[in-house]
Amino acid sequence: MRRVLLINVWEVKTVKATQRHAAAAVGFLGLSLMGAPAFAQQQQPAQRGGPPGPETPYILVTTCQSADRKLGVEAADELRRRIQSEHSAKELYAVPKAGINGTLEASGYRPDSALNASDLMELSKQLHGEYVIDCKATKGSGNAVKMDSRILLRTGQSTLAQPLPAVDGRDAGDAAKLTEKAITDALKSIKPYKDCIASLRANKFDEAEKNARLGLAAYSNSSLSRICLLQAQTSLKASPDSIIGNANAILAIDPTSQLALVNIVDAYKAKGDKDKATEANLRIWRLDPTNQSIAQSIVADLANSGAPDKALQILDTLLKENPQDPPMIRQKWLLQLRAGQYKNAMSTGEELIKLDTSAANLDFYNRQVAAAQSDSNTAKIQEWSAKGAAKFPTDASFPLLLAQSYRKTGQLQQALVAARRATQIEPKNGTAWLFAVVTANDLNMPDSAVAFAQQAIAAGADKNALGQALLAVVGPAVKKATDSKDRGDWEAALKVANTVDAAVPTEATKFYVGLASFQVGLDALQNAQKLGEVKGKDAKESKVKACAETKVSEDSWANAQIAIPRGAAFNKEGAGQIMGVIQQYSEYIPKMKTAYCGK
Repeated sequence: MRRVLLINVWEVKTVKATQRHAAAAVGFLGLSLMGAPAFAQQQQPAQRGGPPGPETPYILVTTCQSADRKLGVEAADELRRRIQSEHSAKELYAVPKAGINGTLEASGYRPDSALNASDLMELSKQLHGEYVIDCKATKGSGNAVKMDSRILLRTGQSTLAQPLPAVDGRDAGDAAKLTEKAITDALKSIKPYKDCIASLRANKFDEAEKNARLGLAAYSNSSLSRICLLQAQTSLKASPDSIIGNANAILAIDPTSQLALVNIVDAYKAKGDKDKATEANLRIWRLDPTNQSIAQSIVADLANSGAPDKALQILDTLLKENPQDPPMIRQKWLLQLRAGQYKNAMSTGEELIKLDTSAANLDFYNRQVAAAQSDSNTAKIQEWSAKGAAKFPTDASFPLLLAQSYRKTGQLQQALVAARRATQIEPKNGTAWLFAVVTANDLNMPDSAVAFAQQAIAAGADKNALGQALLAVVGPAVKKATDSKDRGDWEAALKVANTVDAAVPTEATKFYVGLASFQVGLDALQNAQKLGEVKGKDAKESKVKACAETKVSEDSWANAQIAIPRGAAFNKEGAGQIMGVIQQYSEYIPKMKTAYCGK
């Protein structure tokens, strides 16, 4: 769409005639022997200056559009007479009413028919009208009449339009007087406009710009000159602001100019102003919502510019005409995903694969699962993951997604089954093994967790990657314990760290084993001291407990002293602090054992 409009900027698409209009056009063409010069010579011209010359431009004025047919005829007659009185026939010749009526009647039209633009241009072709007035007359209060008019002229197979200012007259004659003045003013720009077009066609863009500006100097509201100037500016690569300024001036005269809007869109894109480009694109669509080619082009632009919600409005309009069009439904689905309308997207996706089973590919299921995840819809995550797993049994991603979802909902046994299925499909998948190891550990199956990690390494899973991934399990447990300072949390962290270290020992796992062991031992040491200070009748029982806690501290710190040096490469500073504390306080443990345990 854009390329055609930019190349043929001086051409406005001709409105296609309906079947009735096409028939009328045939009628007009059938009168080709009745040339305009013939009727001009057969009757006395109503204009001064004698008959028109060979180069005289003809102007055609027919019945104006109006709710009151009589007013439409009267307004046109007044305007035609006004043109005849203000212009010499050698300067501008108004096609006589008799010739107009005769041609209309011969074509099956009533003489007082108000024609649409396409029929007007066919009529003008037979009557040699270079300029055509397309007018509308509206009755006001009393005798007042409002006239809206535009000048139409043909270029090749296209029709150009120059809107004229609306006028309010005391009566039809006064409205015609004001309209004629507007026509005369507008026609002053036609020659420089034609010169501009000729320069464009010769690729003389500087000259075209000069001629366009001459046309604007002759008539500041010349939309034709501004359109030609717009093409010259585009060819000369003028600044976006210059193009936007001129295009907006065109729209002020002709709000329906798609050409101006297209150039505004491109200019705002060049400036990086996506919001303004989107606004202009929507104006283009509103001019003709039923034009699918334009609408689909705008949908693509809006989607790429980050305005999928606006694109969806247009797409919904198109789908009213084609509600079961798979490509459009797929586009709607993708736009809904991009717009974050995840519930709607999942529903549209279901509709899509009902109409087109080939659309149910791997990408489709992945997107549906992602939409369910973004919507925090656990049931749909599991539903689409299960469907994907059934459709693509050799793809490990769907069992993995199921394992993840089951874990989040506390369905650990189902999560373990799904994770093991993923490891069977893809034995080297470290993530799948990680889920299996962690889930087994959560199910209090430490032996299975260690076995899974060993199987993963034996299957060729990356040991380092698995070790790094397993740290993601240890980390949260350590953080929880660090934040809570609760011994129970440190014991849980130690259990996780030992499990991971047994499967894939690394400097990090050693450090975490040592850290957790140290914290458990420190808590036990402090607790033993408190229990040992209890007096009275509970002293004996407290001493037994203090003895047990002292042994826990001794064993825990012994494990820490084994693990920490190996983990120092992971956290040198932390390892140093732990070893310092152990060295400082471990000398008290033998004394406490003697005091509390009797040996």
